[in-house]
Amino acid sequence: MELPSISVITPCLNSAATIEEALESVRSQGYPRLEHLVVDGASTDSTLDILRDAPGIRWISEPDRGRVDAANKGARMAAGDVIAWLNADDRYLPGALDAVGATFAGHPHAAWASGYCRIIDAQGREVRRAVSAYKRLLLRRWSFPLYLTQNFVSDPATFLRRRAFEGVGPLDERYHESHDYDLWLRVAHRHGAPLLIERDLACFRMAETSLSMTRFEHQFQEHREIARRHGEGHPIALGANRVMSTLIPAVYRVLRFARRASIASA
Repeated sequence: MELPSISVITPCLNSAATIEEALESVRSQGYPRLEHLVVDGASTDSTLDILRDAPGIRWISEPDRGRVDAANKGARMAAGDVIAWLNADDRYLPGALDAVGATFAGHPHAAWASGYCRIIDAQGREVRRAVSAYKRLLLRRWSFPLYLTQNFVSDPATFLRRRAFEGVGPLDERYHESHDYDLWLRVAHRHGAPLLIERDLACFRMAETSLSMTRFEHQFQEHREIARRHGEGHPIALGANRVMSTLIPAVYRVLRFARRASIASA
């Protein structure tokens, strides 16, 4: 059973505060058939110094149109049988790529696979455990109509055959925050459900300054639009998406307020 080669793509811009941790999380996997591509958007902090000194990566730095453009560049550069995107402020957990490789090796015709993902804060502490548990529950019950209701597939813990990406890609630059949801719906429409890897594979950093927090409402506006584009014939799921796209940002506002209050009182 031959393990597939894996290409991990990290788009970055002025990511000196976190990228060393992301790079180490890939390098320490020890996966035998691995390439790590870093696509930098012409950083002006010390990111490039870190990349120059980092072993085991291939990188470029040039102006781009943002994260989605960089992610597509990386996919075009990738040589692996399987590709994945890992943000510069996220990280893999130990043994993640071994689990991914074994899963694809055991299912050679599968197009994509997804596992569980922890949410961490700026200091790397796990937060939002209830949210992670909720997303795990939905992922275990994956169906196309259920996925139309909300995005419970975690991008850092999701892996895709390069040939499948070439058939449905590239990532759509119209969606600045929710391009992953659009891609996974396209993949699902053509290839069906992802293989489920029932273990934590990655950590997604939800810091106060991250894109997912500062533009949360816009992210869910994109969710509604993307679901409409892909949801023909699923009116109940689209109605649920409209409700969830209003409810989830409201819940996160409450959680963020509660966390700030807890920090202030500590």
